Amino acid sequence: MIVDLPAIRFAPTRPELVDSVSVSRAGNRVISVVDYADPFWQIAMRTLTMSAQELQMLLAFRDRVRSGMVTVIHRPTDNCLPQAYWGNPGAIQLNNGTLQSVTGGFNVTLNNLINGLKMMPGDLFSLKSGNYRSLHRVMVGGTAAANALSLTVEPFVPPYIAPGAVARFLKPELNTRVVPGSFSVSEDHFPVATFTLVEVPR
Repeated sequence: MIVDLPAIRFAPTRPELVDSVSVSRAGNRVISVVDYADPFWQIAMRTLTMSAQELQMLLAFRDRVRSGMVTVIHRPTDNCLPQAYWGNPGAIQLNNGTLQSVTGGFNVTLNNLINGLKMMPGDLFSLKSGNYRSLHRVMVGGTAAANALSLTVEPFVPPYIAPGAVARFLKPELNTRVVPGSFSVSEDHFPVATFTLVEVPR
């Protein structure tokens, strides 16, 4: 089952990439660093003050997803389009493209683009293959020519994202689930709620 966030007002969200790293030290010196799991996105969600109706919508959403077994589509609101198009979300260059190939996990080639699409370091975009969605931040950008563009990204493109996946630049999407036990709702007359989302494949 896949659901959207409820249609209430949230504070701007900024996905954070979490690394699973073990560090061995000798005194104050680092002697080894080991990745023991793949990196994943985590998002700290916070609503703005809610009306009674918004609170009821939020509580219904909480009850539906609180077990962590329901996939929630998250769309970042703090970085929802590339920097070159801030203030111009209707730019034709933001039309969806297609994933052509992935090299080494981090180097992607996109095609079926509008020439002139500019992607800069720090920009986010997503890839969707079937019901799988992944989110990526540009490390090395560029400008589309001949309807194609090569980028270096973090994190790596997972194997369940296949060539032909839809590349989305405006309001990129990520499959997430609510961390069980992370919901908190204040007791104020106009309450605020917080919860945590973590990336899942689907």
